[in-house]
Amino acid sequence: MATHLGLPPVPSAPPAEPSIPAGRPLGGVPLKLWLGGALLVVAIGYLVLTSLQTSAVYYLTVGELLARGSAAYGQAVRLSGEVVDGSIQRDSQHLRFLLTDGTATIPVTHTGQVPDLFGYRAEGAYQDVVVEGRYTADGVFEARTLIVKHGPTFEAAP
Repeated sequence: MATHLGLPPVPSAPPAEPSIPAGRPLGGVPLKLWLGGALLVVAIGYLVLTSLQTSAVYYLTVGELLARGSAAYGQAVRLSGEVVDGSIQRDSQHLRFLLTDGTATIPVTHTGQVPDLFGYRAEGAYQDVVVEGRYTADGVFEARTLIVKHGPTFEAAP
């Protein structure tokens, strides 16, 4: 320093900021790590979206399903309605019946387990049911799941 000549001391330069090496843009994290994380988030989002689309089952009435026309063929849906009186036909492996919502009627076939409560009459009518399956081009609803709805006062007869 030049203090002996009567000159004020020269301030030293501020410390230089550490330079971030190329390829480390954000907080010193490598660019490849950021890209990999972003790719992982996009992949997980895609998987969630596609699984929701394939497993989502829409709830319709018989009239709403039939109003869709041929666009409804092959779509997985839940259909709600009442079993038409006298329409139940059973054999060792199949169950067939008509389902109505009061405005339209559709034939339903079901293969597999039938709930024990299916087919009981209460107050002069069959219970409401919900069937899950697909509507075919033949105009038949092929149910893979059959759910019987009953009121809260369901009790065994004395």
